[in-house]
Amino acid sequence: MSWTLEGTPLRSALVTRLRYLGDIVMSTVVLRVLRCGDPDLDLGFLCERPGAPLLAGHPDLSRLHVLDSRRRGSDAAARRDADGVPGSGGGFWTRAGELRRHSYDLGVDLLFNPRSAWLMRLSGCRYRIGGDRGWRRRLFTHPVNAPAPGTDPDFCHAAPGGLGEHLGRLFPLRHATSGLSFRDWYLDTFPEGLAPRLATAAPTPAASRALSALGVAPGEGYTLLLPGATWPSKAWPAVHWGRLATELPAAGHAPVVMLPPPDGGAAYREALSGAGCLPPLPLADALSVVAGCDLVVTVDGGLMHAAVALGRPTVALLGPTDPEPWFPYAGFGPYRALCTRPDCHPCDLHHCDAFVCLPDLSPERVLETVADLRPGEGSGP
Repeated sequence: MSWTLEGTPLRSALVTRLRYLGDIVMSTVVLRVLRCGDPDLDLGFLCERPGAPLLAGHPDLSRLHVLDSRRRGSDAAARRDADGVPGSGGGFWTRAGELRRHSYDLGVDLLFNPRSAWLMRLSGCRYRIGGDRGWRRRLFTHPVNAPAPGTDPDFCHAAPGGLGEHLGRLFPLRHATSGLSFRDWYLDTFPEGLAPRLATAAPTPAASRALSALGVAPGEGYTLLLPGATWPSKAWPAVHWGRLATELPAAGHAPVVMLPPPDGGAAYREALSGAGCLPPLPLADALSVVAGCDLVVTVDGGLMHAAVALGRPTVALLGPTDPEPWFPYAGFGPYRALCTRPDCHPCDLHHCDAFVCLPDLSPERVLETVADLRPGEGSGP
């Protein structure tokens, strides 16, 4: 038992990030540091069912708690679960009872929206860490704000962007074996930072069949294009994808395979006539396809983060999103983010009438970045 809070040894911990695939991937750094600091820690994770395949078989987890939840709001259709299988996890009260039976010593809520905050409060965790925001802060024993880069540059260098936002929640902890605060222990253990990590995704039968239908033999490398974007402002134009797919083989990156979004991506299929187009795949099979490729070119989305966490060389095409907080991976290996930064950047808009940032990002610039990648660089995940 190496982690303590207020002098109390922690034998078990629950981490929760209910939704958003990219944020769930980023949250795996919290699992890694908790496990590294105490290999015997009983460590659970709670998320909604669409994100559960990301954490299946994760080496740092003792168990995964899956919450069934019907998404609401303007993004519900875009973020639907692609496999369409009825829920097998359990609703709010079922999961609250399950968490209570496990009697975790510590709970760390990385989303702290009303639903996750109440689940944490009902979980029976003695100590509950969450955000310092509005009325929900009263549901946590330790509401914490992650440090801003200007206030703690050493920590923010070793835990950049969104990674630091997640890891900064652990500041109330101490590492008993070393006698250090969490902050000092982290900087001593990971002075150059820590990338997210997912379990190695073995080839699934569905993924293998889909690749084989395109002429990709088992074990053969391929370049993977991921054009699907949840929001129009994060979509690279289909004509650009078509030009890129045409040029990549000449640059030595063949075969080229596209994984379309769940709606089938008709516009991309038409533009990428020179690339092999997979059928839409459930997340578990999509992760298998990502894990088997040699290179990923992707827009901003959950599979972008997953590609990094699976150690795949990745070129990310970002529009209104600032890469510093949301693609903090360049120092960890062959991972690059491209954006054009017009005067309005970053705006983080989902829809934009004057959409220029991604249309102005040329295929030639993407090809130059692909050529500059060094697959062996950095520490990797």
